[in-house]
Amino acid sequence: MVSLIVEGKRIYDKFTKDEVTVYAAQASFFIVLSFFPFIMLLLTLIQFIPNISKSDLMTITVAIMPDMLDSFVVGIIDDLYTKSPATIVSITAITALWSASRGMLSIERSLNRVNEISRKRNYIVRRIICAGYTIVFIFACVGSLIFLVLGSSLQRLIDRLFPLIGEIISFIVSFRSVAAMAILIVAFMALYAYLPSINQKLRNQVPGALFSAAGWTIFSYLFSMYFDHFSNFSYMYGSLTAIVLLMLWLYICICILLIGAEINYHYTKNYR
Repeated sequence: MVSLIVEGKRIYDKFTKDEVTVYAAQASFFIVLSFFPFIMLLLTLIQFIPNISKSDLMTITVAIMPDMLDSFVVGIIDDLYTKSPATIVSITAITALWSASRGMLSIERSLNRVNEISRKRNYIVRRIICAGYTIVFIFACVGSLIFLVLGSSLQRLIDRLFPLIGEIISFIVSFRSVAAMAILIVAFMALYAYLPSINQKLRNQVPGALFSAAGWTIFSYLFSMYFDHFSNFSYMYGSLTAIVLLMLWLYICICILLIGAEINYHYTKNYR
């Protein structure tokens, strides 16, 4: 027990020394800046999923989004069905990609700091890589939405088209939360291993990925409980409450992500 506390103190000391909370704040700002065009892009892409009507899209989206964003999201969906999807996709894709890739660039810098990497890639190469991770994140969100929200419909569709793998899909859908956690762990492992300027060994990223996936899940649940039962943010921030809460949640989640990176560094340095 004492040794565990000592190890935790070392990780915390390096976390403080690396000033990764500064990078977390920077990343949160740019990701929040990209959030609204990203939502527009995401909803536009969902339009192209077969058999999803405007009312279906509204029902699904309102169920997922916080209550304070309902009117905003409904307004976006109305615009999507009255304006050209191609125009919306082109404008929002550029805006969301630029802003979100700046946030990913901040995470890359923090991972370099955590892993004590001084070598830097060419700036253009870094932006392309960060934009690539952003695009992967967008597709992961669309895939997660289809898998978690439309899991039963997806199961029936696959049963009809590919009956031989129907039982396998049924098993996966029945454990969709566990599958989502597994996807999160794999995504974090890839982020820790390949986003820094010098690639890290993938197998050494398991401890931090497990910590971050569990941390994100537990914190998000507790944050949701606090917001539902005890929060007075709306009295302090008024109409900005949703944005402030989003930035606070994202900031702490990125801090958890970077603590996971510190755990991986400590594990690699002392036990590998």
